[in-house]
Amino acid sequence: MNRFKLTVSLISFCCIFLLACTTKVMAAPSNIMISSATTQPTLQQLAVNKLSTNPNLHLSQLNVVITKDKIELNGFARNGFERALAQKFLENTQGIKIIENKIRIKATQ
Repeated sequence: MNRFKLTVSLISFCCIFLLACTTKVMAAPSNIMISSATTQPTLQQLAVNKLSTNPNLHLSQLNVVITKDKIELNGFARNGFERALAQKFLENTQGIKIIENKIRIKATQ
Protein backbone atom coordinates (compact mmCIF):
# COMPACT_ATOMS: atom_id res chain seq x y z
CA MET A 1 0.00 0.00 0.00
CA ASN A 2 1.53 3.32 -0.97
CA ARG A 3 1.73 6.31 1.36
CA PHE A 4 -1.18 8.17 -0.21
CA LYS A 5 -3.61 5.28 0.27
CA LEU A 6 -2.34 4.75 3.80
CA THR A 7 -2.85 8.43 4.62
CA VAL A 8 -6.37 8.44 3.17
CA SER A 9 -7.21 5.27 5.11
CA LEU A 10 -5.88 6.71 8.35
CA ILE A 11 -7.79 9.98 7.92
CA SER A 12 -10.98 8.08 7.10
CA PHE A 13 -10.59 5.92 10.18
CA CYS A 14 -10.03 8.99 12.37
CA CYS A 15 -13.16 10.66 10.98
CA ILE A 16 -15.26 7.58 11.64
CA PHE A 17 -13.84 7.31 15.16
CA LEU A 18 -14.61 10.96 15.93
CA LEU A 19 -18.11 10.59 14.54
CA ALA A 20 -18.70 7.54 16.72
CA CYS A 21 -17.44 9.45 19.76
CA THR A 22 -19.72 12.42 19.16
CA THR A 23 -22.83 10.25 18.90
CA LYS A 24 -22.19 8.61 22.26
CA VAL A 25 -25.03 9.57 24.59
CA MET A 26 -24.30 10.29 28.25
CA ALA A 27 -26.11 12.32 30.86
CA ALA A 28 -23.93 14.96 32.43
CA PRO A 29 -25.25 16.59 35.58
CA SER A 30 -23.70 19.99 36.12
CA ASN A 31 -24.19 23.14 38.13
CA ILE A 32 -24.98 26.10 35.89
CA MET A 33 -24.99 29.70 37.04
CA ILE A 34 -26.29 32.41 34.74
CA SER A 35 -25.43 36.08 35.05
CA SER A 36 -25.84 38.88 32.56
CA ALA A 37 -24.98 42.58 32.55
CA THR A 38 -27.71 43.24 30.00
CA THR A 39 -31.22 41.97 29.49
CA GLN A 40 -30.68 39.31 26.85
CA PRO A 41 -32.41 36.28 28.33
CA THR A 42 -33.04 34.59 25.00
CA LEU A 43 -29.40 34.68 23.87
CA GLN A 44 -28.20 33.56 27.28
CA GLN A 45 -30.76 30.78 27.51
CA LEU A 46 -29.78 29.63 24.03
CA ALA A 47 -26.10 29.46 24.97
CA VAL A 48 -26.74 27.63 28.24
CA ASN A 49 -29.12 25.24 26.54
CA LYS A 50 -26.60 24.41 23.81
CA LEU A 51 -23.90 23.64 26.38
CA SER A 52 -25.99 21.82 28.97
CA THR A 53 -27.94 19.55 26.62
CA ASN A 54 -24.94 18.30 24.66
CA PRO A 55 -24.20 14.72 25.77
CA ASN A 56 -20.51 15.04 24.91
CA LEU A 57 -19.83 17.96 27.23
CA HIS A 58 -19.27 17.38 30.93
CA LEU A 59 -18.81 20.91 32.18
CA SER A 60 -19.08 21.69 35.88
CA GLN A 61 -19.65 25.01 37.61
CA LEU A 62 -20.50 26.58 34.26
CA ASN A 63 -20.96 30.34 34.38
CA VAL A 64 -22.15 32.15 31.24
CA VAL A 65 -21.88 35.94 31.14
CA ILE A 66 -23.22 37.85 28.15
CA THR A 67 -22.49 41.52 27.52
CA LYS A 68 -23.87 42.90 24.23
CA ASP A 69 -22.34 40.62 21.54
CA LYS A 70 -19.65 39.08 23.78
CA ILE A 71 -19.99 35.85 25.74
CA GLU A 72 -17.68 34.77 28.54
CA LEU A 73 -17.50 31.11 29.55
CA ASN A 74 -16.21 30.14 32.99
CA GLY A 75 -16.15 26.75 34.67
CA PHE A 76 -14.33 23.45 34.49
CA ALA A 77 -13.96 20.83 31.76
CA ARG A 78 -12.48 17.34 31.99
CA ASN A 79 -10.02 17.92 29.14
CA GLY A 80 -8.95 20.37 26.45
CA PHE A 81 -11.21 18.75 23.87
CA GLU A 82 -14.33 19.55 25.91
CA ARG A 83 -13.09 23.10 26.50
CA ALA A 84 -12.63 23.67 22.75
CA LEU A 85 -15.90 21.90 21.94
CA ALA A 86 -17.85 24.23 24.22
CA GLN A 87 -16.52 27.22 22.32
CA LYS A 88 -17.09 25.56 18.94
CA PHE A 89 -20.79 24.99 19.71
CA LEU A 90 -21.30 28.70 20.32
CA GLU A 91 -19.22 30.07 17.43
CA ASN A 92 -22.03 30.15 14.86
CA THR A 93 -24.72 31.37 17.24
CA GLN A 94 -26.49 34.43 15.93
CA GLY A 95 -25.88 37.45 18.15
CA ILE A 96 -22.54 36.24 19.54
CA LYS A 97 -19.49 37.80 17.93
CA ILE A 98 -16.81 37.41 20.61
CA ILE A 99 -16.29 34.29 22.72
CA GLU A 100 -13.98 34.58 25.70
CA ASN A 101 -13.31 31.01 26.79
CA LYS A 102 -12.09 30.97 30.38
CA ILE A 103 -13.04 27.35 31.03
CA ARG A 104 -10.29 25.60 32.96
CA ILE A 105 -9.21 21.97 32.82
CA LYS A 106 -10.11 20.05 35.97
CA ALA A 107 -7.07 18.34 37.50
CA THR A 108 -7.42 14.56 37.59
CA GLN A 109 -6.67 12.81 40.85
